Amino acid sequence: MSTDASLTTDFHLLPDDPQLLKQLIADLMVELSKKDGRIEQLQHRMDLLLRRLYGAKSEKFDPRQATLFETPPAGPAAAETTLAPAADNPPASEPEPRRAASSRPGHGRRKLPDTLKTVAVVHDLTDAEKAAMGGAENLVCIGQEETEQVEWEPSRLYRILHIQKKYARKVQLAESGPSLSEKNVILASKPPQPIEGGLPGPNLLAQVATCKFMDHIPLYRFERISERSGWKIPRSTTCDWLAQAAQLLAPLYQQMKEQLLRSRVIHLDDTPVNVQDPETGQISRGFFWTYVGDEEHPQVVIDFRTDRSRAGPRDFLGNFSGTLQGDAYAGYDSLIQESAGRISLAGCWAHARRKFDESKKMDRLRSEVALLRIGELYRVEREMRERCSGEWQEIAWSERCRLIAGERTTRSLPILLELRSWLEEQLPHLNPQHPWRRAAEYTLSEWECLVAYVRDGALDIDNNVAERLLRGIALGRRNWLFVGSEQGGHTAALYFSLMATCQRRGVEPYAYLARVFRELPLLLDKSGGKPSAQQLLTLLP
Repeated sequence: MSTDASLTTDFHLLPDDPQLLKQLIADLMVELSKKDGRIEQLQHRMDLLLRRLYGAKSEKFDPRQATLFETPPAGPAAAETTLAPAADNPPASEPEPRRAASSRPGHGRRKLPDTLKTVAVVHDLTDAEKAAMGGAENLVCIGQEETEQVEWEPSRLYRILHIQKKYARKVQLAESGPSLSEKNVILASKPPQPIEGGLPGPNLLAQVATCKFMDHIPLYRFERISERSGWKIPRSTTCDWLAQAAQLLAPLYQQMKEQLLRSRVIHLDDTPVNVQDPETGQISRGFFWTYVGDEEHPQVVIDFRTDRSRAGPRDFLGNFSGTLQGDAYAGYDSLIQESAGRISLAGCWAHARRKFDESKKMDRLRSEVALLRIGELYRVEREMRERCSGEWQEIAWSERCRLIAGERTTRSLPILLELRSWLEEQLPHLNPQHPWRRAAEYTLSEWECLVAYVRDGALDIDNNVAERLLRGIALGRRNWLFVGSEQGGHTAALYFSLMATCQRRGVEPYAYLARVFRELPLLLDKSGGKPSAQQLLTLLP
């Protein structure tokens, strides 16, 4: 079906609101502009292909081309070609000089951050230059010019040698006891380390974890990086380091989970990952589930499971009471039923919108109208986000949620009701297998979940916050391909949780992990391995 045909099928489908019609025309013009650009790009590629197939292969310079840019000699012949203006035709006024193009905003050199270390390099005249000017006593410094340059200092490994002094009493006691006053020999203590008796220091562990789970650099690549820095660290060694450090971080992970389950709203989503059996080498499928807390509990906890059954969210959520916001995964329905009213479900308009966008080729007009109405819902959300970062910024979160729910009821609910009536009206005109009808049926079947966000200002219009935090894992999957075991999946989930929470809170992950690897061993040592929740809260991102 051609695009023109789909646009001229039935004009009764068009909305009567002039503003919606204007918006529809604007959207169609943008789409047409994109298509024109795509056509030009394809035409250019076709020209290059035809030139490669049938055009000249040589790229040698033709010496005759130089004559095209030579200045013609000034002489009688050149003078004859210049026609004098007729007497009755006065010469045209000289054209106005072109105005200088205004500089584009946002371009040019950006200001360097104040956090960068500054090294001043002073450039002075040489002794010969000063002598030529009459000597240093004949010169007076009247100022200086400063220019900035950014330089790179390669990372490097260095060795720390811990030296613990050992002392003994000059006059020994008859018997040595456990207390300090009863000892004959004493050894100066050193701070507890993240891996007791291990080689890596806090900064090195933080660097390995950040490279692996934030920058998605496989450990075999870090092996080459470390070799350039002075010492080749085998990937088997760094893998063991990460596993041992994960045991140290386990109390923090558990505390993050406890904080997250206190949320009023939890966003959740999942993404698959390959899991290798360490004994047989066989590859199976596992899943990373991401759980995102609300604004008062902004933790992100990622849980690893070997399947996608409802047992994963059920076991993780436990006695959670609140709203889950996610896609239309069938396992959520039984989870809601088992909760006996403790848990409700909210849907995702991004999923519904995507289905209408995918059906544009089969029914362009109906798809554009549906996308236009959904776009109105997102326009309301954008305006409220601006108000939350502006005039509502100092308002308490609970009060802000109440204001958001009021705005949605006033502005978004009429759009939703109109959209539902229009979808129900269009369904009988299409066969059951039509892509647009399937998109409309999906939207109507999930309607109660999709409109839940109107009643609760703590909810979002979609589940994109959880999907965005899973993009890093999807990117890393292309680099490290699989996790080495089920236990490796749980270890990766712990580190991914810390990295995602740092990303959400705007915390630099390397600096955070370096601090945790320094302070958490001290905390565990002082508390006998059982720190309180309040102590652990101080170390969360």
